[in-house]
Amino acid sequence: MVKDKLDLDYIPEDVLKEVLEAEKKEFKRYKKKRKAHYPTSRELVQTIIELSYTCRGIHPHEFPRLVLDYLERKGFDTRYITIKRIWNVYESLVKRHVITDVLGVVE
Repeated sequence: MVKDKLDLDYIPEDVLKEVLEAEKKEFKRYKKKRKAHYPTSRELVQTIIELSYTCRGIHPHEFPRLVLDYLERKGFDTRYITIKRIWNVYESLVKRHVITDVLGVVE
């Protein structure tokens, strides 16, 4: 064997231990699941506008569930979106003539 060459198969114990600990820290940081963010009011309005054009003829009781499912598919966290908020936004859009009342719920 030539003594001038480095032995690349040998790794000192203390160096190996440091590298493994550093990898664990990095892995834990990146392992955490990224939290989905809450939809803004603008995103909720946009969703209701899109669904009001595509969901004609459905029962009004199904509409809030469709809105929540659509937002979840887009990657939003919908825990704090209430049915009342969905209907308030829908009603305000109808009263401002942004959308027509396709569900027949606004007087």
